[in-house]
Amino acid sequence: MLDAGSQAEATRFQGVTVPCLSTRPLTFVIPAKEEGRFIGRTLRLLLATRDQDGLDFDVVVVDGGSSDDTVEQAALADCIIVDSELGRKSIGYARNVGAGQTSAEFLFHTDADVLFPELASFLGKVTSAFNDSAVVAVTTRLMPYPWEARRRDRAMHRLANALIRGSLRCGAFLAKGECQIVRRSAFEAVGGYNGDIVAGEDCDLFYRLNRIGRIVYIADHCVYHSPRRFRQVGYTTIIGIYAREAISLIVRGRSFLAEWPVVR
Repeated sequence: MLDAGSQAEATRFQGVTVPCLSTRPLTFVIPAKEEGRFIGRTLRLLLATRDQDGLDFDVVVVDGGSSDDTVEQAALADCIIVDSELGRKSIGYARNVGAGQTSAEFLFHTDADVLFPELASFLGKVTSAFNDSAVVAVTTRLMPYPWEARRRDRAMHRLANALIRGSLRCGAFLAKGECQIVRRSAFEAVGGYNGDIVAGEDCDLFYRLNRIGRIVYIADHCVYHSPRRFRQVGYTTIIGIYAREAISLIVRGRSFLAEWPVVR
């Protein structure tokens, strides 16, 4: 399993200074808002796998002001729960707040609806990748829940995974926040996520990390997530939103959206 990091101490990322509470070697960081429908199952399965397979990690949930039972679900799973005003500003700020709650050497940034098949095997591959000191981050394929996936969902996700994998080779650094495993020292070196970015903070992080090290894509594994956003908004609209955000960041230096719309 991944080696333990430094002792707990105060940590600062962009605009966020919080005390480190956990000293496990790996921490899952999950931002959440109105995720009561999904987060309970995610956390139960994640922690049950940890206990069953003898894995050594903990979970930090950063709540963004949920009015449903998100916090209660996380409390039942015995997670570290943070309710922070900064964490409500953007997903990037929330992830930074969560990262500050642990001194873990490796940070597994993910989302409240993500499931992790064959987690022990996957973490073994992650460990092998990080044995190379030049590696600063690891990611893998993202697929829709198998029991909800339609033909279009599978096709679009396969295309997205191919584009992300190809982008890492050519320097464009597309990414998805559902699975960004980062070496803590590298995360601190680049200042964590840019909390001022509303959409695309995941790509921005990988772009900056690549300047100081290597990003590994594990192609023979995947994580699952809910296709809910694509169901409600549509693939074409979502692609348009991401394209508009990318153009805005390049031309204006800031996000077009003031807030990432909640879809539950």
